[in-house]
Amino acid sequence: MATDPINSQGDVEDEENKIISLLHKVLGSCNISFLFGAGVNGLALPSFAHFDSTIAKMTELGLPGGDIERALQACKDETTRQDVLDTFVAEFNQHKGYTLDNPSLVNLRRLLNATHKAVSRAENRHPEGKRINVFTLNYDRVAEEVLEASGYFNYVLKSETKSFLPFNVVGYNTETRAFVPTFAIYKLHGSVEADRTLKSEGIVFPGQDKLGSIISDFYETLFAMKGELLRKNAALFVIGYSWMDEHVNDVINSAIDNGLTVVFPQYSNRNKVPNNLDGKMLVIPPVDVKHLRDTTKTLAEFFEKAMF
Repeated sequence: MATDPINSQGDVEDEENKIISLLHKVLGSCNISFLFGAGVNGLALPSFAHFDSTIAKMTELGLPGGDIERALQACKDETTRQDVLDTFVAEFNQHKGYTLDNPSLVNLRRLLNATHKAVSRAENRHPEGKRINVFTLNYDRVAEEVLEASGYFNYVLKSETKSFLPFNVVGYNTETRAFVPTFAIYKLHGSVEADRTLKSEGIVFPGQDKLGSIISDFYETLFAMKGELLRKNAALFVIGYSWMDEHVNDVINSAIDNGLTVVFPQYSNRNKVPNNLDGKMLVIPPVDVKHLRDTTKTLAEFFEKAMF
């Protein structure tokens, strides 16, 4: 469901109470997943719009500069494509010196901590319900590093994993004889190396060649994403995503038609969902329309309130 603009303090409180009530139910009984776009990193890493050198190179070579990934997917000249890709990779690697104490990443850790706590408390969960899926379109290792710093069991699914993708792993504590919250991170568009360095071969471009090995892995991972979102009592929380990936949007739309609950906090009123998804999810609008909203912080606060 969608929400109407909030116009008064009373409206704010009513909407917050509704959201908290919904989250209380979701966190206690649902299979939880997240979809992370570039906005989840906030100020820690720049979005594509701030890759000035790459955009300048694209303009120089006659490519549209609005969406780097889409332009590279559509580029049929391999020399041009590789030239832009090399520029992008070099520019991306200039930003790998971020620290986890960046305010945006502190908020992400707060959200994942709240999620871990909520799933830990739910004693009646089926083992699969202990798995928390993180579908990310980002190349960076921010989610992995935040989870590692918190000491939470997690594993990563990406193209290098090839044919033995462990989609159904759930951690088990042999001392308490209980399943533990397990974060499965799906790197849908590719990933950096362990040292945060991005290489051009680590980027996935769905649509270029559906028969290629990396592309096959992309569709295999996307199919697994769809399977997770089609689970009974599944809920998806979308953060920092611009709704530009049609493959992902199609999966979400299909899952919504089969009962998926989607919660999407907007970082601004300009952050709209596609027409075919409008009205199908809970949209949390920004209270102050003049300023951007840290949606990771917003969701973390709602999670914490829903648990008490």
